[in-house]
Amino acid sequence: MAGKARYPAKARSVAQAVALSLALAACSTTQESNFAGPDYSDDTRKLEKQMMAEATALGTAQGVAGAAASMIPMGAGSLVTTTAGRAARDAMMIRHDKLMREQIERDNAAFYKRYGITDADAGPAVADQSAGGPKRCARRGGVRRC
Repeated sequence: MAGKARYPAKARSVAQAVALSLALAACSTTQESNFAGPDYSDDTRKLEKQMMAEATALGTAQGVAGAAASMIPMGAGSLVTTTAGRAARDAMMIRHDKLMREQIERDNAAFYKRYGITDADAGPAVADQSAGGPKRCARRGGVRRC
């Protein structure tokens, strides 16, 4: 009988963890846009808001999965959820980076057109100057060496 009473308590604690994760996601504060001002379009701000919502949803899903996996006595579930969560996060970051670079390129093109700047006058695009741009450097010991 003692074994049967143990499972409802675990189910209750999992339900409490799920409810807490959902409550935290709902209460997460919204930050001001990093793309404020006339240099960026409303589409860029909308894309940023969408990406933030996706990141919050993924974080909530990871929290719920982690709470459920922690209830497995052997702990093997945590290994699976951690690996899967990291793969999902990495894939999301790559996709978001690509989408935002494309949107910034569209904003730059609109800016150049508005002020009559040609491609020759513009120089390298802003999106190509980031650390993950076309220039690749070797990584040794977690430090980028160029």
